[in-house]
Amino acid sequence: MITFDELVAIGRDTQNGDLGDRCLTCRAAAGEPCTLDCDDRGGAARKVVGAMVAGLAGEQFEEVLRAAREREARDDETPGFFWAWWAVDDEATARGLPRTL
Repeated sequence: MITFDELVAIGRDTQNGDLGDRCLTCRAAAGEPCTLDCDDRGGAARKVVGAMVAGLAGEQFEEVLRAAREREARDDETPGFFWAWWAVDDEATARGLPRTL
């Protein structure tokens, strides 16, 4: 079972897949990783986390969602949190889950 902490780490560590050109968003040089708050990097992280949570069974997903919502309520600013939270929230919306569990 995957935890929300693991999803945040994935959100933090995932890189934009295209490192062949200078990033137009954060200006990272070709071949260099994007900055932690780069939207291109975050978009890639959101896709990876989204694919992972889409495959979780109902009860497992709800546990991850609960942890994500608790951290969001505490205004978590851990690198990677925002991208993981966004992907989990997207999946909750897709599943038609209420705003609170």
